Amino acid sequence: MKSVVLLALSTCITAYAPCLEIAYSLDRATQGLSISAEGRIFLTQRYSTTAAPQAVELLPDNTTTAPYPNAAWNSYNGSTDTDPRGCFGLNGSTKLVAVNLTTDAVERVYPLDALKASNSGIDDVRFNAAADVAYLSDTAGALVVLNLTTGHGVRVLAGETTAKAWFPMMYNGTLVPGYGGDGSTLAVGLDQIEVSPDGVYLYYQPCNGGLYRVETRYVDAALTNATLASVLGDYAEPFALTPSTGGTTIDGDGNIYVSDTNLLAVWKVTPDGRADILVRDEALLWTDLMWVSKDKRLWLPASQMRPGADGLMADGPNYVFTFPIEAGPAAIDHP
Repeated sequence: MKSVVLLALSTCITAYAPCLEIAYSLDRATQGLSISAEGRIFLTQRYSTTAAPQAVELLPDNTTTAPYPNAAWNSYNGSTDTDPRGCFGLNGSTKLVAVNLTTDAVERVYPLDALKASNSGIDDVRFNAAADVAYLSDTAGALVVLNLTTGHGVRVLAGETTAKAWFPMMYNGTLVPGYGGDGSTLAVGLDQIEVSPDGVYLYYQPCNGGLYRVETRYVDAALTNATLASVLGDYAEPFALTPSTGGTTIDGDGNIYVSDTNLLAVWKVTPDGRADILVRDEALLWTDLMWVSKDKRLWLPASQMRPGADGLMADGPNYVFTFPIEAGPAAIDHP
């Protein structure tokens, strides 16, 4: 594996790095990918920064997609005060939705508007070992902890330095422009989260990087212990110095994979906190939510998000890559 890294770093990249393969070429930018136990592939896609993301299933021809779980859950015509897609800023839009993959029917909806700040969005979600608690990242710089049985949730780590973006994001050697006009930059708080395969640790970081961990027993207890919830940050510890990041995932051995929006690369962080570049390629433009499959491959959706006049603009080609690794998925959140 080390030779792959050295080759990718030492040459002027005109072709893909060794072992980096195109799995799919799609019409729309893909920001996230997940694969069910039966092999069904689900994607989060978007047309542009002004159009809301859509959840779709990749059909067996591997080129076309269908809205998932159906078109109604991926539509919004402005005539109602809620948005099934979860479009930022609309009433009732922020929610966690449980879909039965056998019936393709929505079984439960967890409203989250009351748990987030007015200037924040809910992004990633992971689960504890018992599968009765969900952890959701709040990009304003906080963590939402949700009891999946009762629907009760708490917002923790708000105001903690570990959850804040201490520096703007970087893209290909430059600061990422923000949405506030000329001179603004993009800084995103707590975004990426992972849970260790044994369920002991919750890892989290803001988009600018800097990976921390905290024991899940303290995070879970914050649901019922208000005092612990208010001081949860005291139990967090620095784990690895990670780069400006689009997305992460974790494998069954506890290795965390972190995309690098600045170097257009993917890092591997071992369970003891050692961080090294795994693969680097100019095609890995803003790799977002990754996935580990049973055949020990890392799935890399290169979302094509890049700095533009209005912030981040998506442009093709829209590829999903794979890269071989030495472990399969973590059972705790990968089927």
